[in-house]
Amino acid sequence: MPFFQNLLSNFRDAFTTTKVTENDFVIFVVGPTGSGKSWFTKELCNSDEIQVEKGQHPRTKNVQALRCNFKNDPNNIVVVDTPSFHTEVEGFNAEKITTTWIESRLTEKCRGSGILFLHSLARDPTHNDMSIARHLNTFAMAFPGGFTAPSLVYVVPTQEPASTLANQKVNQRLSQLDDAVTLLNDNGNGKW
Repeated sequence: MPFFQNLLSNFRDAFTTTKVTENDFVIFVVGPTGSGKSWFTKELCNSDEIQVEKGQHPRTKNVQALRCNFKNDPNNIVVVDTPSFHTEVEGFNAEKITTTWIESRLTEKCRGSGILFLHSLARDPTHNDMSIARHLNTFAMAFPGGFTAPSLVYVVPTQEPASTLANQKVNQRLSQLDDAVTLLNDNGNGKW
């Protein structure tokens, strides 16, 4: 935790970016629709530049990226808010939108990358549309040939402040998420 506390205390500012450089560490915020990806990105980066809307239908129609600057550090973290995959909305292709962004922004090798996978505790993680593996595999396919998808994943459970989930249901969902993460770790292919 001291690393993160130090990072937050040295946070200077964040602004929309259109390019990723070799000194950047890229964090992709991924997850099902309604998991709070845009809100999380906005709050994490303390920025009003990220558009946040409420609802379970996909609201984020484009990739949104913020470059976060830190005091006394030339290296930056680029936080990338992605649209939701598997939304079943006709004419909406989050995979293509994400691939286009990757091809146009990751023009040189960056310092490293990772994924924050957000999952709303209000949604059943065992349902196919919410499956962590399904979303991560789709995200990996959004990386065209010659690009390496991040393999470091942190799963972040989210819950709306107005949520009325009982503690028993929250604990059940956390256990289900833990089981899903264990399956990812034990899948043997080393991808996640």
